[in-house]
Amino acid sequence: MRVERQRDSRAEGFIPPKTRSSVRTVPVGKVVVEHLAAHLATFGPADDGSIFTDEMGRPLTYSIWKHVWQGIGTSYKTHDLRHYAASALIAGGASVKQVQMILGHASAAVTLGVYAHFWPGDDDRARSILDAALADCVRTDWVEG
Repeated sequence: MRVERQRDSRAEGFIPPKTRSSVRTVPVGKVVVEHLAAHLATFGPADDGSIFTDEMGRPLTYSIWKHVWQGIGTSYKTHDLRHYAASALIAGGASVKQVQMILGHASAAVTLGVYAHFWPGDDDRARSILDAALADCVRTDWVEG
């Protein structure tokens, strides 16, 4: 999915994304593609190409979306969906750079600043990697005995 524009929350129409790094291609899997295809087959896009529409087929505005989201009775904010996606990516083994690209962060440092606590500590793996690397450097003739 290519992110090149965003809906203007204060007016009708589109505006550029917040930053240059926000323009990106986000990989979407089979589940998302199938659900979007089913949605478009049922409702069709708006005249401006928007995927999501209101009951009249007009592009879904942020105020309408917010009203619908609050109407389902959740205490979550829509931005929490972004955090959910990030934490799922990290739990699944995605790299910092991959999460950065998908979220549109300007740098990996930004991604780590927000999500570092989600990456698991792997002390045993780190020890094994260092042991293997150092084993190549250590000669038995260095050890006196």
